[in-house]
Amino acid sequence: MLTLEQGADGIVTVRASETLTRSDYDRFVPEFEQLAKTLGPVRLLLDLENFQGWDLPGLWEEFKFDVSHQDDLGRVAVVGEPGWQEWATRLSKPFFKAESRFFDRTRMAEARAWLAGT
Repeated sequence: MLTLEQGADGIVTVRASETLTRSDYDRFVPEFEQLAKTLGPVRLLLDLENFQGWDLPGLWEEFKFDVSHQDDLGRVAVVGEPGWQEWATRLSKPFFKAESRFFDRTRMAEARAWLAGT
C-alpha cells in the first residue's frame, strides 16, 4: 500500500507497506503529480514500514514512476530497516537526480531535519 500526506512543513510523506502492486500506483501517481505541480520539487520522506517489495507489475510501475518524475523530486529521505532497504537506497543513487539518504527508523527526526535543511 502507498499513502501520501503533505505536512505543514512542506515535507511530503509517502508510506510504503506490504507488497506494492500496480493498483497501488494507479491510486498514488495522480495524487503525487498534483502535489508536485503545486509544490515544485518535492521534499519526500519515504517511510518503509513493513515494506515487502513489489509484485512484478508493481515493480514495473515503480520504474516508470522513477523515470518520469526525476524533476519532481528534491531531497528524498528513505526511512526503514537496515539491510536490503538501506542497500537498495545506496544502489539507486547514481540513477536519480534527487539527493537521497537512508535513515534507520530510529533516526526519523534526523531524516526530517535533513529534508528541512536544518
